[in-house]
Amino acid sequence: MKTTARIAYTLAAFAFAGSAAFAQGTSTQTTQQTAEQREKARLEAEAMKKTLAAHQATVDQARKDIERAQADSEQARKLAQQKANKEVTAEVAKIQDALRHAQREMELYAKGTAALDTASYEKALEAFAEAAALKGLKADSALYWKAFSEYKVQAMQAALESLKEVQKNFPDSRWLEQALALELEVKGAMGKPVSPAATPDEELKLLASNSLLRDHSEQALPALEKIINGQHSPGLKKRALFVLSQSTLPRAREILRTVARNPADQDLQLEALVYLQMFGGAEEKKLLSDVYGSSKDRDVKVRVIDALSSQGDAKTLVDMARKETDPAMRKRIVERLSRMKAKEATDYMLELINK
Repeated sequence: MKTTARIAYTLAAFAFAGSAAFAQGTSTQTTQQTAEQREKARLEAEAMKKTLAAHQATVDQARKDIERAQADSEQARKLAQQKANKEVTAEVAKIQDALRHAQREMELYAKGTAALDTASYEKALEAFAEAAALKGLKADSALYWKAFSEYKVQAMQAALESLKEVQKNFPDSRWLEQALALELEVKGAMGKPVSPAATPDEELKLLASNSLLRDHSEQALPALEKIINGQHSPGLKKRALFVLSQSTLPRAREILRTVARNPADQDLQLEALVYLQMFGGAEEKKLLSDVYGSSKDRDVKVRVIDALSSQGDAKTLVDMARKETDPAMRKRIVERLSRMKAKEATDYMLELINK
């Protein structure tokens, strides 16, 4: 019995010792695992911390870059504003200078014009010379009037030089034609007149003829008539016709009447009718009536009606209205008569009402 009890005791002791050893081994293992987890967690935390620090550094750098960009932008804006202000200031100064320049030019031009009006050619010459020297918007006209003033004070060579300057520096100027005409006049005054027949240039022929016609010279008429009847541009022909219209010479009037009767060149015919309209003589009125009766062109008829209306020739208009078979033309004549106070017009209006 005792032996059995002893054996059981011994087995129990071994069992307890094994259990304790097992428990101790398990505890050691658990402690080791916990330490490893803590280390891992620590390492992960440090890695996260480094990542956050890197992100923060990136954010900080981005903020600095934005701040630097804003500063650069502001600096660039200020520099641009300063540059713009300088440019605007310079442009304003330039405009103000140009305005002062233009104002001075206009003052001198007005002074010269006023001097011309009173035939004070010395004063005109001084003003126009200074105005031309400014080389502004009226440089060409100022130079022309400078030449004209020089011509008037008998400074012929200076006038020719000024006119040559107009031709050289302002080839497209509207004063070029006047400059060429004045040049012919100056040369004539110097004893070197230019005959229309002596120059092959048709433009110069026209200018020379105009110059001669101002002196009521019939020498210009053949050249003008040749231009009108020759193979020249419509513009040149019309200008020749205009030059003729400015003359009071009987032969000039006859050339105009011939053109007005000729339907071959309708544009020139219409121009001639306009000039005849301004004369208003009995011969011109009869010619207008004859042209109306012989023409079949609507524009010519309209031009004649308007010409006679402007001359107040109610009698001729009434005669034309009685013969007119075209309702539109007759209506136009009646419209013109309705605006006239002449007895013939009134009687004809009453006649129409009482029909």
